[in-house]
Amino acid sequence: MIGIIFGVLVPYIAFAIFVAGVVYKFIYWAKSAVPLKIPTTSGQQKSLKFIKRTIYDRFDSPFTKWETAVRMILEIFAFRSLLKNTRYYLDRLSQKDARWLWLFAILFHYSLLLVLIRHTKFFFEPVPSFVEMLSELEAFKGVFIPSVYVSGLAIIAALLLLWFRRIFLSRERCISLPSDHFALIVLLAITISGNVMRYFIKVDISAVKGLLLSLMTFDIAKAVEFANAIEPMFYIHFALGSFLLAYFPFSKLMHAGGIFLSPTRNMPNNNRAERHVNPWNPPYKGITWQEYYEAYKDQLDEIAESGYKVKPEVM
Repeated sequence: MIGIIFGVLVPYIAFAIFVAGVVYKFIYWAKSAVPLKIPTTSGQQKSLKFIKRTIYDRFDSPFTKWETAVRMILEIFAFRSLLKNTRYYLDRLSQKDARWLWLFAILFHYSLLLVLIRHTKFFFEPVPSFVEMLSELEAFKGVFIPSVYVSGLAIIAALLLLWFRRIFLSRERCISLPSDHFALIVLLAITISGNVMRYFIKVDISAVKGLLLSLMTFDIAKAVEFANAIEPMFYIHFALGSFLLAYFPFSKLMHAGGIFLSPTRNMPNNNRAERHVNPWNPPYKGITWQEYYEAYKDQLDEIAESGYKVKPEVM
């Protein structure tokens, strides 16, 4: 019964919530008006010809769509804005380099990427060659049995460092919400339970792969058969992963998708060259002078009798 609930029902429900939540979020963001151009920049804006810009200014303060695209790529893959995380103290006229947060973030996100790529071997038969090659490259073989994957341990270290930052640093502790701690705890529980299964409590990997392939093909009968043959430890890991999947669209973790629709990141900084018009504004319909005069004829005639010119002169 546990296998049916946590191996079949829970993942389907979680995936449905995930898809519906992500679609809702993207539609909600796409419908939100952008009345002003508000890119956050730290470089010299393109202006007069004699004001020179460096290559860094072009991507920190993009003027064209191509420069904005490069900036987005750097933001997504290199966390460009986080790399500039320098704290200034105006009262002491000093600054403190806080780019260690960038290092922790890079360590976590790329470790997570490697872990997710490795997990794709459970969803394909045969396993893609690049997945096998990647697993071979990051594994310590001949030293430990089974082989130790660097990303599996690095992601735990990165999560602990990010969590300790919110616990022990006074400023971060002051602004941290319970949801910030909750997301880190769930991620830690998932990664730790996964490592426990790999190094300490063994589960039937062939049955796990059979279950996941059956879920993908909606073969419920086979899924139930495989689910009943898997050890309980797997369901702790699987249930936590399913819960995180359902929780994802309604948490700060959704920044993974929100970055693409963020007006502070995806807009060029060309306010001085191009007028930004909110695309959601209703179309403007002007009127002719004759229509204006007919609408306010009496008032305009009174003004004209007082000696003022109300009718525009035709050149």
